[in-house]
Amino acid sequence: MSEIKNVIFDLGGVVVKWDPVGVLNGFKGDPAITRYIRERGFFADYWRDYDKGTLSREKLVERTAALIGCSEESCEEFILHVMNSLDTLPGTEELIKELSGKGYRLYCLSNMSVEFYDYLKVRDVFNYFDGQIISALEHMVKPEREIYELILNRFHLKAEESLFIDDLLPNIEAARKLGIQTVHFSLRPNIYETIREKLR
Repeated sequence: MSEIKNVIFDLGGVVVKWDPVGVLNGFKGDPAITRYIRERGFFADYWRDYDKGTLSREKLVERTAALIGCSEESCEEFILHVMNSLDTLPGTEELIKELSGKGYRLYCLSNMSVEFYDYLKVRDVFNYFDGQIISALEHMVKPEREIYELILNRFHLKAEESLFIDDLLPNIEAARKLGIQTVHFSLRPNIYETIREKLR
């Protein structure tokens, strides 16, 4: 197995907290929204299209309000609530700074809307990334093969020398098919040690 030189991080659920249950439990707005999501998931395909950059925030709000049967103001309130829940995970931030200090080249590859990315990118942890691929800016999403090929080609990375960290198995499996080394991220107690072991 080749020596790892590049580490690619997902954002939601890896660099920043993503806790759908906590998000739903903490929302104090229209209960029709949380009831719909618990029963049917996150707004059909609309959120995926929002992350892909093919659906504007205005259209997302308009269509989900019609889908759920609530006001557009309530949907906008929920989107802001989701955005505000994305706290940086201290363990990941510490790891990123550590790996940067050791000379690894660091990247992020995330399914995320432009608005969410703009909200997050001012945080200090983003200064450590040598390159960033955000789905809404590229109009492609994980686990589509093209987005993995894009990050490899744009930053001249060799798949076998790269480690990809993501919290969703379909995204991990897609990366493996291209020969990228992977770690499936979860907030289990030893996850950061697992990543460090992979890099030794």
